[in-house]
Amino acid sequence: MGNMSYILWKKIMVAVCALLTVTSIQAQDGLHNYRNKQHKQYYFGISFGLHKSNLKLLHSENFQGQNRVSLIESYQSPGYDIKVIGNLKIGEYWDFRLLPGFSFGQMQMMYQENSGANEDPVSLEYVYGELPFHIRYKSHPYKDMRVYVFAGAKYSFDISSKSRTMNEIADLNVSASDYSLEGGIGMQFFFPYFILSPEIKITRGISNILINNVPGNNASLLQKALSQMLTFSFHFEG
Repeated sequence: MGNMSYILWKKIMVAVCALLTVTSIQAQDGLHNYRNKQHKQYYFGISFGLHKSNLKLLHSENFQGQNRVSLIESYQSPGYDIKVIGNLKIGEYWDFRLLPGFSFGQMQMMYQENSGANEDPVSLEYVYGELPFHIRYKSHPYKDMRVYVFAGAKYSFDISSKSRTMNEIADLNVSASDYSLEGGIGMQFFFPYFILSPEIKITRGISNILINNVPGNNASLLQKALSQMLTFSFHFEG
């Protein structure tokens, strides 16, 4: 999956460079596509993104009082997401945005025992149904381009599995739902028929997704598990 993501990233970057070249040529020719879209109060679009996600793990008091497990860590895992976009202007420089969609990926963790044996990572694949909403502030446009920043919140629910057990040996259960805060930066390029917006976004979970209801198991060595994600997206709107 990592090699496929790398190849996809290269293709996307080549496409972005080509689009930026076209944008530069249009700006030099005096084309101002921004003015043709400025009158729209609302518009829609679609988003494609690649992300890397992991879990921020906080150890419990039980971890300090035992000598069986020496290390618990979460690995970064690649994934992708597809979303639809609804954008409502609430001023010349402000937008309210809804981006419902789906996110595909996996969570990975490893328990390293003091015996020295190499443990295989435990993992759980997910398909999240997501409902983010953002407030966005945009700069003044310059030659059919402008920068923006945004912040908001997101609710996620895993629709891929009824059982949320990552691994029977690890006894690690995680919640199907998650709440998180998001923020990032992007840039708009105005073309005759659409708006292209490459965007970088950071997501931080604010709800503990760890479910620990079995005292003495491996999950009892953790106090919290919070989701973390870095996403690079391309929005196509019009």
